[in-house]
Amino acid sequence: MDPRSWPMATEACRILRANLEALRLEHPLQVLLLIPASPGEAAAEVALDLGLAFAEAGRQTLLVDADLERPQLHEALRVSPSPGLRALLAGMGSPIDAALAETGIPGLSLLPAGAPGSDPRPPSSRKVGELLQALRRRAERILIYSPPAQTASWTLELAEHSDGALLIARVRRTHRAHLLQAREALERVHATVLGVILWRA
Repeated sequence: MDPRSWPMATEACRILRANLEALRLEHPLQVLLLIPASPGEAAAEVALDLGLAFAEAGRQTLLVDADLERPQLHEALRVSPSPGLRALLAGMGSPIDAALAETGIPGLSLLPAGAPGSDPRPPSSRKVGELLQALRRRAERILIYSPPAQTASWTLELAEHSDGALLIARVRRTHRAHLLQAREALERVHATVLGVILWRA
């Protein structure tokens, strides 16, 4: 990617990044899960924007596109979707480093969702934990963009092994009931819900 065409983080996401860095919790926020609050909605650009903010601040940042049905991050960053996360979950023998894509943006890499195809069986909690543990050794900050918690059990598996979750709500679009359902689903698996990102699409 030509440096002149690199996207830049919005000021709102720079402020959010600074606030997250300032939090003093029991565990560092190395792995963050970003989840649309409503079924059927997508907010991958919010995940990308926050990833850019961390990379601009000098953090080695890894974006993970965990929305296997509607992957978008590889298109936004102009990289191949394969082999990606789908291959790792399916146990196709692809090494993790080979599945990561360089974006051309300093400090920012991507684990794309993978090529379209039949979804693998939902991975066990143990397998999810092992994968995230391996990814922790490859970046200072890992931002996972997932499908809504109400429609994908996979999101709840990811939440169990993340350091914190942020719900993404669209201004004047996200229903309060959906937001409450998403929060309750995350709390049932004892995820740390850090708050809500209000997104004006």
